[in-house]
Amino acid sequence: MLKIRVIPVLTFNGFALVKTKQFGNPRMVGNPMQAARVYNSRNVDELVFIDIFATKQKRKINHAVVKQVVNECFMPVTIGGAVNSVQDINDLLQIGADKVIIKSAALRNPAFITEAAKVFGSQCVVISADVARKGTELKLYDPEGGQDRDIADFIKEAEERGAGEILINDVMNDGMMEGFDLDLFSELSSQTRLPVIACGGGGRPEHFPPLLENSNITGVAAASI
Repeated sequence: MLKIRVIPVLTFNGFALVKTKQFGNPRMVGNPMQAARVYNSRNVDELVFIDIFATKQKRKINHAVVKQVVNECFMPVTIGGAVNSVQDINDLLQIGADKVIIKSAALRNPAFITEAAKVFGSQCVVISADVARKGTELKLYDPEGGQDRDIADFIKEAEERGAGEILINDVMNDGMMEGFDLDLFSELSSQTRLPVIACGGGGRPEHFPPLLENSNITGVAAASI
């Protein structure tokens, strides 16, 4: 059985760390290098560092900052933010990333998942799937509009195209710290054979054991806690 990984998430706005609630109302909370240094001293299993504004602002993630964060870490580091091409992935790997997160590009151009997996290997490719409840349905969250895809279909396609891991973000519970939506993660993790990282809702230590009883969850990511 795979060890359950505890994965802090650092979300970045281009110059400082930010925290959000339900993917909105970002507030600055500090320096990414200092935070990475703390997590490294706590022996966390992995670290995720994402520039959550890079795609919207049509710019690349700041490679100098990424390199500084990676240099503070002695654990695997996964980087995300406007990863749209093979060159983007290569650049991040060259400065020390172990894996990359692809989100918007995977939604707009699913063939990019296939290309990335072919060039770099599936183990390097993490697909981020943001999900929100709409009534009784789970839908892929797409703030840019133009997509109304079923989240299970998107996860299945990502697996078929060669992704190595799925990061599922529960938008409604992002930053709320009131506990995980266990039904949401149970339903979606059962749709794939890939390792699943669950993110969204962790606020107290007792929130985590019920989530981790699900054998399909191989990692739990958290920011606010």
